[in-house]
Formats: sequence, C-alpha cells, structure tokens
Amino acid sequence: MAASVAQLRRGLAWMLGAMAALVAMNACAKVLREDGFSTAELIFYRTTPGLLWIWLELRRRQLSLRPVRGDLVALRSLFGIAAMAATFYAVRALTLVQHQTLHLLQPVFVALFAPLVLRERMHRLVLLALVFAASGAFFVLAPLGDLSALPPMPALAGVAAAVFSALAHVTIRKTSETEAPELVVFHFASLAAIAGLVWGLAHGDFQPGHLTRKNLALIGSTAMFGTCGQLWMTRAYGLAPASSIAMVAYAAIPLGLGVDILFWNAHAPASALVGAALLVVAGYLLTRRPTGASQPGRP
Repeated sequence: MAASVAQLRRGLAWMLGAMAALVAMNACAKVLREDGFSTAELIFYRTTPGLLWIWLELRRRQLSLRPVRGDLVALRSLFGIAAMAATFYAVRALTLVQHQTLHLLQPVFVALFAPLVLRERMHRLVLLALVFAASGAFFVLAPLGDLSALPPMPALAGVAAAVFSALAHVTIRKTSETEAPELVVFHFASLAAIAGLVWGLAHGDFQPGHLTRKNLALIGSTAMFGTCGQLWMTRAYGLAPASSIAMVAYAAIPLGLGVDILFWNAHAPASALVGAALLVVAGYLLTRRPTGASQPGRP
C-alpha cells in the first residue's frame, strides 16, 4: 500500500509540473498566433526542436526506437496531433482561462473513456461530475448566460481538444505498460513535426518574416514547455490510474487566470469563478471511490 501511495504522489507531482509547462506553452502559442503564425506552423515549431533532445535521451539510456506496441503509439500520436491542432486554433480567439476551462472537461472524458479502454472501474459519480463540469464550462464561457460574445468555432475547437486530449491520455496510460515515456513522446513529436510541415507547405505558410528575434525566443519556449509537459505527463500516467492523474489538470484554472491577468489584463467575471468552482467540484467527485474498490489500472 505504501508503494502505491508513493507512486500516486509522484504521479501527481509530475502531472502538476506538466500542467504548468502546458499553460506556459499555450501562452507562448497565443502570442505567436496573434503575430500571424498558422496552426500548422505552431505544430511544426512546437515539436521539431525537442526531437534532438529526446533522441539523445533515448540513446543515452540505450533504448530502441522501435516500440513494442506500434499501433498504440501511433494511435496516441494521432490523438495528440488532433488535440494540438484544435488547441492552437482555439487559443487565439479565447482567453487562456476560457481555453483552460474548456480543456478541463478532459478529466471527465478520461473517466468516461478509461473503463472502456483500460478496464478501470467507473463509479456512478462520474456522470454527476460530467453535469457539474459542463455547467462550469458554460458559466466560464458565457457570463450571465450570454453566448453572443463567444466565438462558436474556437469554443467547439476547445471542446474537441479536450476530447482528443482525453483519448491521448488514456492511450498514454495503455502505452506505459510496454513503452518508455521518452519513446512515446519521440514518436508523437516526429509524426506531429511531419504533419505540421506538410500541412504548412501545402498552404504556403512558413513565412521568413515571422522569424524575428522575439518570435524565435517564443518558438524555443513553446517547444521547451511543450516537450517537458508531454514528457512529464507521460511519466505521470505510468505511475497511477488515469482518472486520478487527470484530476491535476484543474490546477490550470488559477495558472491560466494568472497568466491572463499578467499578460493580457483579462480579468474573469464572478460567474466565471463560479464556473471554475463547479469544475473543481466535478474533479472532486471524480476522485471519490467506494471504500475498498479495486483499481485495475494501477501498475
């Protein structure tokens, strides 16, 4: 039991670091989008710089580049690319706290998908958590019930990002049974870099004028934070059940709000704070388990 508790604590710590890194990545990506970078460019620049670092780490540990379950690694990569594309599309029009709040539907989706994919036990509170999470997202996105100011396509993209991210996270949990975290992230980054490059070239992106000194620093920061976030998240899911680890994503609410206030002077209305509270309640419900319930997904 002590070992299981220690594993859970390490997993939660890794996930907290991952969330901080991913919020920082989204902040850098938002600035780049405001400067005219396309979604394809951001996917390419987000993943390419970290490839060499991950490859060197794999060589240092003398790990093979060939996965044991290539099908699962490929599936995780496709889900991750779809989530990244939806995220970079949505983050330009939404505030960070709006985007992060939409993304916080993801732990509920993880709890819904995990029993199907991982055979982890799902208790009845998951459905109640879904109601609280959906209500909370509505209050954040539509203060006082007014949806007129909400850009519909970015909002839908934010929900899609949460769904694809949940599928990627559940698949990560599955791949952690046979693959090293660095290997999973390497294949994800490789496929994403190729997809971003092909997509961008096909649409005439990658304008040389975009690569100013400021933007190069932002590109490097986006890649660094994104790579660290993916690597730490993958390690977290290898240590504890997916539904428990996903709960740490709720730390993105205060992190995103703080970044919005600091860099964009975007203050959240009181109704948004109520919505955030409902999301936290949803997360609390997901952590509650019947006494003595088994957790088949735990390694």
